[in-house]
Amino acid sequence: MELPKKPSSDLKGYSCVSCRQRKVRCDRRAPCMNCTKAEKQCNFIAPIRGKRKRTKPLRETLHARLKRYEEMLKAYGAKIEPSDGTGMSDSETESQSHNTPESSDGTITRVKSQEHEDPLPPKFIMKEGASRYYDRYFQHPEATTSFSEPAEEDVHVIEDGLMFEPERGDKAMDLTKYHLPLPLISKLKEFFLDRVDPMMKFLHLPTFWAALANELPNPDRIPKSLEALIFAFYLVSICSLKEDEAQELFGVELQVLLYRYRVATRQALVNARFLSTANLMTLQAFSIFIICVRNIYRCDTLFVLSGVAVRLARKMGLHRDGTFLGLPPFETEMRRRLWWHIAHIDFRTADVMGTKPSPEIATADTKKPINVEDSELYPGMAALPEDFSGITGISLCIIKCEMLSALCKCAATRPLDLRWEMLYSPDISLATKDGVIDEVEDFMEKKYLRHCDPLNPYHTFLSIMVRSAVCKMRLFAHNLRQFAHRYPMATQKDHDIAFNNAMKLLEYANLINRGHMGLDKYLWQMGTSYCWNTMLYLLMEVRCRKTGPEIDRAWELIGVVFARAPQVFSEFTGSVYVALGKWTLEVWDSHIEAAKAQGLPEPVPPDYIHAIRDYQASKLEAETPVQEKKADVKPVSWPPSGYDKASYVDYLDVGYSEPHNFPNLSSFDTDPNQWIHWEQLVADQSTFT
Repeated sequence: MELPKKPSSDLKGYSCVSCRQRKVRCDRRAPCMNCTKAEKQCNFIAPIRGKRKRTKPLRETLHARLKRYEEMLKAYGAKIEPSDGTGMSDSETESQSHNTPESSDGTITRVKSQEHEDPLPPKFIMKEGASRYYDRYFQHPEATTSFSEPAEEDVHVIEDGLMFEPERGDKAMDLTKYHLPLPLISKLKEFFLDRVDPMMKFLHLPTFWAALANELPNPDRIPKSLEALIFAFYLVSICSLKEDEAQELFGVELQVLLYRYRVATRQALVNARFLSTANLMTLQAFSIFIICVRNIYRCDTLFVLSGVAVRLARKMGLHRDGTFLGLPPFETEMRRRLWWHIAHIDFRTADVMGTKPSPEIATADTKKPINVEDSELYPGMAALPEDFSGITGISLCIIKCEMLSALCKCAATRPLDLRWEMLYSPDISLATKDGVIDEVEDFMEKKYLRHCDPLNPYHTFLSIMVRSAVCKMRLFAHNLRQFAHRYPMATQKDHDIAFNNAMKLLEYANLINRGHMGLDKYLWQMGTSYCWNTMLYLLMEVRCRKTGPEIDRAWELIGVVFARAPQVFSEFTGSVYVALGKWTLEVWDSHIEAAKAQGLPEPVPPDYIHAIRDYQASKLEAETPVQEKKADVKPVSWPPSGYDKASYVDYLDVGYSEPHNFPNLSSFDTDPNQWIHWEQLVADQSTFT
């Protein structure tokens, strides 16, 4: 009697490993008949299929064919008249003008070559909301430009996840479960408008909100690029919340909420294949994600991620202004906003790392965004509105562009060396630096500051940011670093400018940190690395001035900074804290000596002075037994001879974190290398964020 066959639903979709290796037919049952007869273990593992190779030869384009025929005719003596056009294939309809918006099929726009002798002119392709820019266009056989949504592929060929730092419990997740109900999203929208939107205006909220409301009812059908942008919107809105607000809206602790939507946003970016994307929405989502993880990821990771964003933007042609690419006004303006946002991220990250930003920032020709409200922009508009002289929702973002432009002017002779440290350079005269700074300050005063309403928190915050940026520029331009071991020496005017602007910077930071007029709602996007440089400059000036009413105020401001940096009084978490603690005690002791020499009452030490002394005493006491056991270890001198950045990590391992290993503050006056060591400390401190 014949045995009944198993239903076909029990069959595997592929052969077992043994049959595949032996190249025999497998009945695809578990176990299969062949393995049962051979008494072997039967394993079914899905095969990993590689990409199919191109089988068809490349089709010769009409332009190439025409050129070949002309060469043949010339060989027979025919006279060929030169043509003004740059013919392309019949499948590549192009615009022959800078200002023609798009071709007849709405897919391709051509850029006229800036180098007329270049046989491979630049080319810009736009289709279905995605874009691709080629400096020299030639379709390489191995190159592919995909404008469609990414397909569901085997996880083994998805490389995007490698770009992120690992998270606890990493695994693929079903994002449809993490979408929020529309009423809750509407509440997040209010926080976004109040706290996030003024700081990054590349997301056109009216257009985005219409797309979100239209697609959200069917979360499993949302396009991958839009889904990534929606989750980035969730994440950045949650980042702006305070603990009590998160509890009220979600009933969950803020840190739990941040972790949940950080991982979800990361998964959405991987699903959208952000590393190979040509879609503007995916790049917007990635740019938002970088902002949201700035206090989670290490600074060197952020530096790499910002470089990826710049490369993606360049691939899409954002470094070229839309007017040169023949794009419509709305798309031109939104691309400008996104490019300058990415440029600012890369510039700030490179500044903290102590290195140069991407060269595209200085060489791009993308114009600055115009100063108008979002309500004046809409898809399909015929022309951009006039630039407004006053404060709008995008004014704060344009101010960042103006500061970068000012630095570009200082770097006119070295455009690829764009960074704040250019203002240190003695190669640029103080008159040139002051001229650029005065020009920026005058422009900001006329266009923005004179229109500030002191009762409007956003206007107040904008005013503080403008004045802080100008103060930072003046502090860097007159910084004592450029006079270390050089002639001429710093004048009293240079000392006064450095002292006054360092004081102002800490005063402005104090206004925001203590929540003046509710300004603490912007703190989630503000870093602290600038405080450490400002503290160093202020301590150097306090040491020179000794006593006086302004010195008493300086000690109060130093206390405010330390109150927000408890690491100075706790176990070692970074050499910057140890160094500032040592130098603060050093300057305080000189302050007391100066008061005694002038016959003044001895100043009463603030609480933070006692706290630093107690911490260093307890640390020294705890390390004494260890030092006795290591009597053969030689004391470490600071800085080490033959110092270079490559040996910096090794140097940390031999006691760099101890207060007695740091130089006295006076060494900065004569040794320019001390400034290089300090920069490296601040850069490495940023990786402890």
